[in-house]
Amino acid sequence: MSTPTEASVAAHVQAAVGAYAQALDAGRVDELADLFWPDGVAEIAGIGTFEGQEAIREGYAAFAPTQPQLHLAANTVVTSWTEDEATAVSNLAFLQRGEAGWAVQLVGRYDDVLSRRDGVWRFRRRVTTFLP
Repeated sequence: MSTPTEASVAAHVQAAVGAYAQALDAGRVDELADLFWPDGVAEIAGIGTFEGQEAIREGYAAFAPTQPQLHLAANTVVTSWTEDEATAVSNLAFLQRGEAGWAVQLVGRYDDVLSRRDGVWRFRRRVTTFLP
């Protein structure tokens, strides 16, 4: 197994951030839960903290999309990294399509910790906060 570079770690982080948004917007909760380690944690301000893949799967299933939606993650920055762990921050905009078209519903931030095990990168912890 090769030693990761900063660029390769950033690419894995970006891939996880993008896969999360795609799975969330499509309501694919099994795929979403699989982006976390079995002991992973998803904390969403004002909603709850889900510990472990099964809790993450059940928690996200409770707010599966009922209309077209987009979670746009942008400005992702890897703030620290080692061979087996990375922290990152991303901005978040959540849009839904209604009768009048697409509208921003909220904005916020993701604070992530990802780790690599057996060459695979997944979320160890994702904290979602919302801006007023």
